[in-house]
Amino acid sequence: MDMNFFSSRHRCCPQCSERTVTVKDEEVTEYFHRGVVFHLVGFQVAIPLDVEMIQPGEGEVIAAKRLLQRGMRRYGRFFDVVLADALYVEAPFFNCCLEHGKDVIAVFKGEQRILFQDAQGVFSLMKPKLWKEGRCQIRAWDAEGFTTAEGIEVPLRVLHTEETVTERHRQNHRWIEKTEVHHWWWVTTLPMSRLSTCLLWCIAHRRWEIENDLFHTLVTYWSLNHCFKHQPTAILNFVLTLFIAFVLLQSFYYGNLKPQRRLHLTLIGLATELHLGLVVMQIPAPWICPRGG
Repeated sequence: MDMNFFSSRHRCCPQCSERTVTVKDEEVTEYFHRGVVFHLVGFQVAIPLDVEMIQPGEGEVIAAKRLLQRGMRRYGRFFDVVLADALYVEAPFFNCCLEHGKDVIAVFKGEQRILFQDAQGVFSLMKPKLWKEGRCQIRAWDAEGFTTAEGIEVPLRVLHTEETVTERHRQNHRWIEKTEVHHWWWVTTLPMSRLSTCLLWCIAHRRWEIENDLFHTLVTYWSLNHCFKHQPTAILNFVLTLFIAFVLLQSFYYGNLKPQRRLHLTLIGLATELHLGLVVMQIPAPWICPRGG
């Protein structure tokens, strides 16, 4: 998934991308770095494994293919399915994954695509599957065998869901319920014989873990948006080092601390304690039980 790093209106380097933004009715040039992140989803621990920086003027998918090929060599046994955004619904990317023995699940957009129109026609003749997850009521249309995606080497499967979510909000000292309806489309190389509709829906929604558990957390609490040195190699090394520290801290938190300790010590709290421990070594760690305790 694509991420922007270290936007600035003053500092730049040969590998910066550029965009024009409006500030106080005046257009100014903003410089920033872009990267594609290789991230494992479906685990309690957020696991970013690698990043590939996007060169100026280069498309995201081109950089993603370099990252994917490197990830296949290093971590090929860690995953079976590549989960991607709608931008990746193209034959070269899908075929690259298939050549390495990996299936693909991607968000599907673009009403002008022939595949999209074919799926709409098929779904109009089908009765949806129904189930409920918490406060979410799901209606799902699922069909396979589509061959109208030009260049992709295998028949594709399309899933469309209508999700009605009811949430409670506190307003004027009373609870009110608000209902929203969301429509989602996905396309995948996985046939129904290998993955049920419900499980496909569950896996497809895991894509949000990348934004919520990784990008948001690292930017908000781990200074991912701070450029310590504006130089391409330094930027890459900082991001990779931050990924390593983030995974190690989570592994210690979930693997070494008992649930009773985690009730009173958040992951952010643990990071703060470790930071303080670098300054004052005499302070006892809060996750260590006192003798006799």
